[in-house]
Amino acid sequence: MSFKNIIDIAYSSAMFGLSLVTKNAPNFWLFGAQDGYSYSDNSRYFFEWMLEHHASEKCFWVTKDRSIYNELLSQGIPVLYFYDVRNIFCIAKAKFIVCTHSHIGNDVYKFINRSKSLITLWHGIPLKKMGNSPKRKYRRYLNMKDQPDLFLVTSERDAELFNDLYHIDRDKFFIGTYPRVNNLISRADNNKTILYAPTFRDGMGQNYYDKYVFPTLNELHSLNDSLVKIDHRFIVKMHPYVKAEFPDLSGFSNIELVSAFDDVQFYLAQASILITDYSSIYFDYLNLDREIIFFIPDFEWYHQESNRGLLYEYEDVTPGVKLTTWLELESNLVNLISNNNTADFSQNRKEVLDFFYTQRYSDNADLLNACQQVNI
Repeated sequence: MSFKNIIDIAYSSAMFGLSLVTKNAPNFWLFGAQDGYSYSDNSRYFFEWMLEHHASEKCFWVTKDRSIYNELLSQGIPVLYFYDVRNIFCIAKAKFIVCTHSHIGNDVYKFINRSKSLITLWHGIPLKKMGNSPKRKYRRYLNMKDQPDLFLVTSERDAELFNDLYHIDRDKFFIGTYPRVNNLISRADNNKTILYAPTFRDGMGQNYYDKYVFPTLNELHSLNDSLVKIDHRFIVKMHPYVKAEFPDLSGFSNIELVSAFDDVQFYLAQASILITDYSSIYFDYLNLDREIIFFIPDFEWYHQESNRGLLYEYEDVTPGVKLTTWLELESNLVNLISNNNTADFSQNRKEVLDFFYTQRYSDNADLLNACQQVNI
């Protein structure tokens, strides 16, 4: 066990211990994401909506990243640094714990008292198969949460999936719209930007990406020349889990690599075209009814059951052209933007949207009301 994990457990244990002897503050909310190391996703956008619309609720973002803490503090956003002993009591007395990447509370702290209201907003509609989570019966014996009080999903289908994978009681699921999707719809723009957002390949490193996924320098030069002609920018946003470096883009005027840890929602809102592969990012983007290109140079390898595999027939749930080479991708982008002569997938996008969203839209107020009803 690393020193970092030991410290994390020590702080979480102190918070849990204090929570057992401290009365919950009824209007006190804590939010976190990616084990405390990101300011992003559904918890972020629900948090920001709460700050704007429900000032009577006491809301704080909790982070283990000092740079995130300093940035939010400089913007006047309520934030608590996890590794500050002065915040242990403050965190321990919160009534509502809101997470995006954990169903047992790890985004805020590891051991959540069962008297709390634990809300899991999750981080995406699953496309890839997921591993089962072990039952944690010891947590219940120790008066710790072993499942959320409310788990947000977009369909009955996902409720059944997470019920099976994470042993979450069926009545804990709330079917609605992700807060990040509500935010995406509200701020959508179109500024001649193409977003390329590939997902990670389990266990694959630099050699694999260079051989099968990334473009060569010649392909990048050709793509950049075409982008100049059609007056578009090409933004590359890698997944944070990818263990490979994208080729150097310092000499390219219209191709830019952004941080893998940036909030992808900003780039989705700006993009007129999304290019992805097996990432569930496109489920959010479907709500804008814009063009999606599926760039899948390694599909034969990726979809095999010996790898992670997919939950659905890929062709049935991916409403867009499928491409396997960078030359095809460049040609398709030029045709799409300059000549508008590629296939129209708008109807397909609507059908897939209906398939994955039981409700096409629900307000954050519906989610808040559901949160406030748990553990009453």
